[in-house]
Amino acid sequence: MEISLVRKRVRQCIEHARTVGVARRDANREAAAAWERLLAEVAVPLVQQIAQVLKAEGQAFRVDTPAGRVRLESERSADDHIELALDTTGQAPVVVAAVNRTRGRERMSDEHIVASGADIASLDDERLLEVLAGVLGPLVER
Repeated sequence: MEISLVRKRVRQCIEHARTVGVARRDANREAAAAWERLLAEVAVPLVQQIAQVLKAEGQAFRVDTPAGRVRLESERSADDHIELALDTTGQAPVVVAAVNRTRGRERMSDEHIVASGADIASLDDERLLEVLAGVLGPLVER
């Protein structure tokens, strides 16, 4: 094969990778800004309300807010929790609800995509409550 054809194809590949990388970084930057607003204005207050309702219902849960995340965790076991976070490691940024629970020595984990890409900015409290209510069941069953 001609070296000029190989060189041309490799250069096209490099240029495409650069273009995709710039677009991904821009999307991640926009998603991070939208997530920070959503976290402060919607996610943390909603998770705090859920924790209050759970306490009123006899379920011991607390809210933890590590950097860039919000976690609703059982006071009985910190291994039983739901954590909302922005994941920018894939092709498109996504808000993920990670559910971790234990039964004896068995540990179970599930991840649910709450919103991705441009949808992150339009995520509201109703949609977030729908997702959280949908994954809360295993943590509160006795």
